[in-house]
Amino acid sequence: MNPLRLLALADDLTGALEAGARFRDSVVLLKPRPDRPESVIVMDTESRHLAPDVAAFRLLGAMENVVSDIVYKKTDSTLRGNIGAEFKALLGAYPESTICYVPAYPELGRTVRGGVLLVDGVPVHQTSFARDPLNPVTESHISRVLAAQGCDLERVRIFDGETPEDVQAAAAEALSGPRPVVMAGPAALAGALAQALSIVRAAPTKWPEVSDCVVINGSAHPASAAQVQMALAKGIPWAFDRVAGAHDTFIIFGGDTARGVLHRLDDPLLFPLGEVLPGVPVSLFEHEGRKRVLVSKAGGYGAPDLLLRLYERLCQTEKESWNCSA
Repeated sequence: MNPLRLLALADDLTGALEAGARFRDSVVLLKPRPDRPESVIVMDTESRHLAPDVAAFRLLGAMENVVSDIVYKKTDSTLRGNIGAEFKALLGAYPESTICYVPAYPELGRTVRGGVLLVDGVPVHQTSFARDPLNPVTESHISRVLAAQGCDLERVRIFDGETPEDVQAAAAEALSGPRPVVMAGPAALAGALAQALSIVRAAPTKWPEVSDCVVINGSAHPASAAQVQMALAKGIPWAFDRVAGAHDTFIIFGGDTARGVLHRLDDPLLFPLGEVLPGVPVSLFEHEGRKRVLVSKAGGYGAPDLLLRLYERLCQTEKESWNCSA
């Protein structure tokens, strides 16, 4: 029997890494490499800020020459990006399929009730995400967001969800359908998929050694600014810069910023190790013959003490030596 193959498609790098961290034997690709042997291929299409038709075209290009039993479209947990346009492209590629869309991420306060996305109980268009400088969110009704981008709602099933168990039940129901299965949602769904398919990535008992570290905040969201301010006030001995130098460890806020840094490092293969904190994946890559560590998160996520907690986990506990398996 051939092993199961899963293709995950994310529209930015932090999302790709967050999804990849949930699956055992996964690799995150920054450009197409159809010959990869891993059972879980995660592609960063880098399409969130493109025009809708260009985003759809790029998504279809990422799917070329990749055979998969399950296609998982990783979506932003606050409805940013070209979700409807990319769904339309997926439905064209799989004319017999329905997309099972599970937008909830309860662990991060994103819930769905009556088809409306709430962030900590507030409709998302009434939160700070309405002021996102690149993708302001002006609508909380999920079906309206999809329809405005040309998606055929008759072929999309939108699941409500307020608990992790709701997400797990939705994933199980989606997987019960015929292959190929097409589903979409934020990283909570990736975790539920991994659990249902018995390919969960076990959390490391030790994390890589972190010494020569730079924090790069490319996000305009106030959450990230507050995290940097608290870390500076507490005197965490890391470099804080907007420019990536010759460091061994990179902590990067914002998918666009992380993508730009890695492009300057030749778009390496990324091997997720897991999430050191919820929503904060740790990955390994190699550049110029040296092992590097990437810690990433979405700009709008996290409490002000996030960097303090990262420092405690990565610099004040027993460490492990790791190797990239390219």
